[in-house]
Amino acid sequence: MNWINKHLFAHLFLICVYLITFSSRSDAQNIDEELEVYLEFQHRGVVNAVIITYYKEDVFFLPVVELFSLLQLDVSTNGLVVRGNFSTDQTPYTIDFERRSITFGDETFKLTEDDFLLSDLDYFLPPRIYSEVFGLEFSVNFNSLGLTLETNQELPVVARAIREQRRRIDTSFDPDAEFFDLAYDRSASFLSGGFMDYDLSTSINQNTTVYSFNPTFGLEFLSGDVQGSISTNYSDETSTFSTNGLRWQYVIRDSELLSKISVGQTNMDGVLMNAFTGIRISNEPVELRRYFDEFNIQGTTIPESEIELYINNRLVDYSESDDLGNYRFLAPLYYGTTQMAVRIYGPSGQVIEENSRIQIPFSFLPKGELNYSLNAGVLDNPIIGSTERNRAAQANATLGVTNWLTAKLGVDYYDIESSDGLPNVTTSISSRILGSYILNLENVTNGYYRAFLNAVYPNSSSISIDYTDFYGSSRAFNASGESKQLVASVFHPFQFLSIPFNVRASSFLRYQGDNNNASYRFNAGTRLRSINFNIGYSDRIINGYNPFEVTGLSVFDFSTTYTISRNRNIPKAVRGTFVRGQLTFLPNQNALETIQVLVSRNVFTSGRFQFAYGRNFITDFNSLRVNFVIDFKTTRSTSTFNRTRNSYIFNHSFRGSVAYDSNYRNLLFTSRNQVGRSGAAVRLFVDSNGNNKYDEEDEAIPEGKMRLGRSGSSSTIKDGILYYTQLLPYHRYNMEMNKASVINPMLVPDVDQFSMITDPNSFKKIEIPFYMSGVMEGLVLRQLAENSLRGIGGLKLILSSEENEYREELRTFSDGLFYDDELPPGEYELYVDQSQLDILNVYSEPEKINFTVKSIPEGDFVEGLEILLIPNEGEIDSASLAPAFTLADVTDDIKSSPEVLEYSQEIYRNVDEALRLIIKAQNAFYGKNLNQAFAYVSESLELFETAQAYALKGSFYYFEGNTEQAQRHWQMALRFNPDLFIPNMELLEERVNTSSSED
Repeated sequence: MNWINKHLFAHLFLICVYLITFSSRSDAQNIDEELEVYLEFQHRGVVNAVIITYYKEDVFFLPVVELFSLLQLDVSTNGLVVRGNFSTDQTPYTIDFERRSITFGDETFKLTEDDFLLSDLDYFLPPRIYSEVFGLEFSVNFNSLGLTLETNQELPVVARAIREQRRRIDTSFDPDAEFFDLAYDRSASFLSGGFMDYDLSTSINQNTTVYSFNPTFGLEFLSGDVQGSISTNYSDETSTFSTNGLRWQYVIRDSELLSKISVGQTNMDGVLMNAFTGIRISNEPVELRRYFDEFNIQGTTIPESEIELYINNRLVDYSESDDLGNYRFLAPLYYGTTQMAVRIYGPSGQVIEENSRIQIPFSFLPKGELNYSLNAGVLDNPIIGSTERNRAAQANATLGVTNWLTAKLGVDYYDIESSDGLPNVTTSISSRILGSYILNLENVTNGYYRAFLNAVYPNSSSISIDYTDFYGSSRAFNASGESKQLVASVFHPFQFLSIPFNVRASSFLRYQGDNNNASYRFNAGTRLRSINFNIGYSDRIINGYNPFEVTGLSVFDFSTTYTISRNRNIPKAVRGTFVRGQLTFLPNQNALETIQVLVSRNVFTSGRFQFAYGRNFITDFNSLRVNFVIDFKTTRSTSTFNRTRNSYIFNHSFRGSVAYDSNYRNLLFTSRNQVGRSGAAVRLFVDSNGNNKYDEEDEAIPEGKMRLGRSGSSSTIKDGILYYTQLLPYHRYNMEMNKASVINPMLVPDVDQFSMITDPNSFKKIEIPFYMSGVMEGLVLRQLAENSLRGIGGLKLILSSEENEYREELRTFSDGLFYDDELPPGEYELYVDQSQLDILNVYSEPEKINFTVKSIPEGDFVEGLEILLIPNEGEIDSASLAPAFTLADVTDDIKSSPEVLEYSQEIYRNVDEALRLIIKAQNAFYGKNLNQAFAYVSESLELFETAQAYALKGSFYYFEGNTEQAQRHWQMALRFNPDLFIPNMELLEERVNTSSSED
């Protein structure tokens, strides 16, 4: 059995030891001789609680009211009678303990005296009764002290959890989704970090060999970021060297006036988007907009219906129609295409679904938003009509006029002799009309008019029409010299005989004076199980418009794809193989033109092999292509061989990225590009001196993990540092601690939720200190008569902390003691559950206890918490009280005796230190330091002998393999507490062997 299984089982066993150690005889009615046992009850992830049960004659008796309340079953009590309506079927039931009978619907079941137990707080039945009467199959695992439930009944707690889960609004759809507190802001540096992407390749053909090295660099510099690429090529004949995209950028977050300044090589934002070297400034948002606006959805349906709103197949809101059947939602709209569905559940079971689809192009701006950009510099390449690298300037501004209309104005100026000296002015509007239609109108002076219409319908059908009318003499906007241009396409999916089909038709018409040509293409596709089929026809007609006219350029093509299943019954060599076949046919010549076959499959664990073969029957030649890609995590190797006729070419390249973390001086190698992105370097450590920073004496926690608020990142660990890569620069991310990843459950982070803003081309340094969690213990006493107190077991206490968003239910042991560990540092509030006070007809003094768990390396120990339950006036039954030796019997002389005072203080100190040492022993065990754990528990026994310490030491001996010493110490524990639960050695060995077999 590996260490993890030992640790998990030890943790469960130590909990069992501690819980049962404090258990003793209950003074409740009918349970004087029964063993009180605490069971952890979990059911389908929606119920997780510790309940009190009683063990009598090898049978567990389970609490009725508490279990029914946890399962959200209707339950009420009146004396010795429990009644309610069971499950979602609302079957009436009555449990009458006085008459010893249970009525469930029309059936009646008799109870014997041995079938139930009674206490002050609940009524207890064995699992057999729950199964026979209510169909609830409870079972107890004595080894783990766990309680499980199996049932075919639809329990309210499960049904409600399912509804709430379905109807819970996804925060990713909330435009006002909040970030955690910003703990790590943007930290600008003069010089930091450094990423390099590289591409080292060799190309060989029958004539020459060319070597290429193309690195791209990025680093943080002058509070901004610098990046750019270098291209070098070398052969026996030539060598070249050039730079591309070399620029420095400065970013200002959360600024509406100015957000980005770039100096160097970049692209303009005008119609031509020319590459230039110069300066660019803008106020475009640093983080791309996701949310656009809210959309009002309203309608009328059957009154008292349930209505659910789905966006992109996710439930985002829920409502009910009013008495007139009206309903209304405010749905968030996001950039891109939003699929909306309203699902209506009528009161009589009717189901109605209404679908719609709304497009928001990324060119749209919300109402009132204004974005601009200014560019000026020298063109990297001459434009058409010039032979020089001319100076150029460009500016544009975009305004969200309304939520359905966005306007843009742009000016482009080029310093060339062929121009008339006037700039080109671009005006455009983008609008959404009739919900589904996007219309763009654009005009460029001395260039063209353009209109674009696009629509996507709820069933995924779409249409697109793009018309351009060229005018003016500038060849920059019309290099081919056309007068008009029209591009149109239609797509429509449908089903026939339950088989999915889709068809697409597209055309491209160009006019050049009196001449015109039109290209057409028709496609149809379907899918039959794992096989995809597609057939297409294309042609180009010159000076004509008849799509049914067959020309010499017409082509029929047919393709099919198939992925072989990964079923184990299929030979391993072909599992998961992708096969694609394609052929082309020339109808004008009634001849087969080409046939191609592609086979692709994964090899090893991170490789891909492709083989393609083709034959051209018209020109009589073969083609062969072999491609092999393997990802070594630190670099990616790609080899490609192509042969056509008598020529061949072989290419091989290594691609990857190297990142330097200047915080911890680490180099990280990966096969994914990193330039232009960011990362985070996270160190988790135990803060031994409490100074909130990592020192040499502090212990690192290398196994810890964080949850990142956005997808797309990857993580790796090096030298105890947790690295996250592939993050977007200047972006804000939520980070959350994955507490389950830390082996020692007693450790708690100083902060477990926070946000950060990434730094460009570098790693953000994040250090999170951990501290030993706190322990608190106390006592609840019940006043029975004047100067007569007694501990009360099974009482529910509520422990909460607003600071830590912490809430937990505790149960007192039979002598009134309570205990809790793993408490994060912070301010806490402790009080008795009001429903329990009502049952006992008492009030609590004090009403609430406030205490603080301090953040200290060794873990805080809060003790001495006391709560007194005082009966409401006139409720003390003195006749039921047993004579007790009270403080009144202790004389003042005895109390003030120096010997008694000294002895009591010494006992108190020893008990306190002994309990602290037990906690330290547990922590040392969790830290896998068994020798230190032995030392602590032995020191505890020297100070004060307790059942807990003997049982704990026996457990340590057991996991060391010394079963003889383990049994001896467990027997010593039983001498101090005969009620202590010690697992049978045979059962224990069976549990260990089972855990080992599962590894």
